[in-house]
Amino acid sequence: MTVTAMLASFALLLLSRCVGLEIPAAQTPRAVMVEARELAYNANARNDGDGMKRALAAFERVSADDPSSALAAYYASWTAWSLAGSHFQARDMEAAKAAIAVAVGHARRGLALRPGDAEFQTMAANAMIGQAVIDSARFQALVPEIAAARKKALEFGPRNPRAVMMEAGMIFNIPPERGGSQEKGIARFIEALAFFDEEAAAPAADDLEPRWGRDLAHGWLAGMYLRLTPPALDKARAEVDKALFLRPDFWFVREVLVPQLTHAR
Repeated sequence: MTVTAMLASFALLLLSRCVGLEIPAAQTPRAVMVEARELAYNANARNDGDGMKRALAAFERVSADDPSSALAAYYASWTAWSLAGSHFQARDMEAAKAAIAVAVGHARRGLALRPGDAEFQTMAANAMIGQAVIDSARFQALVPEIAAARKKALEFGPRNPRAVMMEAGMIFNIPPERGGSQEKGIARFIEALAFFDEEAAAPAADDLEPRWGRDLAHGWLAGMYLRLTPPALDKARAEVDKALFLRPDFWFVREVLVPQLTHAR
């Protein structure tokens, strides 16, 4: 250490003692991810694109520093997937295509690190389903990967609420002539809600492992009820109330579903 550096260090130490200044320690990768995940969850609920971009950048920094971090890849994929949904909702298709491509890339990296984990199979399926919807030119090429990820997610986590919710969405949205059913999709979604309640009642073994989705599930189920012919308005209202109880700032519910219910009266 040079004399100048020694004097600077001594001066900073002296200043900290004189004024009670705390010199912050560098955040650990885990602390960065916990903070970024909270930002991502809040930004997604509020449809805050800038917040989602900041969270994504944080996860990507952790992933770049430690390519073996499966959870950094997982949450980068989740955040980019959510950002793609925000762009899609705003009809900004080019931004949505770019974001969902990022989500798929991170999902595949995470899956390569933890292929036997239902969470990672589910995230890969969600990301690829999103890409198939947003970028329809890729649909046929993605079908085999989506089917494989769906099968493995349910094999590894038959009671995993996120895996069951992913499958429920597929059943609901696949046309009847190709094996889908809105009624069966909703029934499967209700099963997912029971698994979410079961998960919420048990302490997490690791608070960084995925446990998202309970609030989203109620909001998304409300949207399903509104898509029925005729819409199941009372059931949709009940799910809206549950979603807003869990997440009062749930943008999609407040700004999209509540007005639909109001106009349906």
